[in-house]
Amino acid sequence: MQVDGFRHHWEYLQENNIDLIEISCDPIPSQKAFSNMLAGIPFPMGSDFHPRGLISRQFGVYNEEKGNSKRSVFIIDKKGIINFSKEYEPGSLPKIEDLKEILDKLI
Repeated sequence: MQVDGFRHHWEYLQENNIDLIEISCDPIPSQKAFSNMLAGIPFPMGSDFHPRGLISRQFGVYNEEKGNSKRSVFIIDKKGIINFSKEYEPGSLPKIEDLKEILDKLI
């Protein structure tokens, strides 16, 4: 589970002043239930539910057929520049160690 992987590396993110936002096309009540199921998530979750997929479309990762966003990661610096982006196949997860390697170069 992608969110769980990031949650386990929360200390690293905080120590390095890295903000993390999870965004999905799920409505807010579904996100709250998901967070509760995991006993809380330490970072904000954004809902791209209405208007459906607005943020996902702006980042080019909205799946029109399924009505949801494709699993993807974006690393954006403080100037708003996307330094890394990658789409992941359904069922696959980003390797946190690979992302940490990229983040370490930007810190």
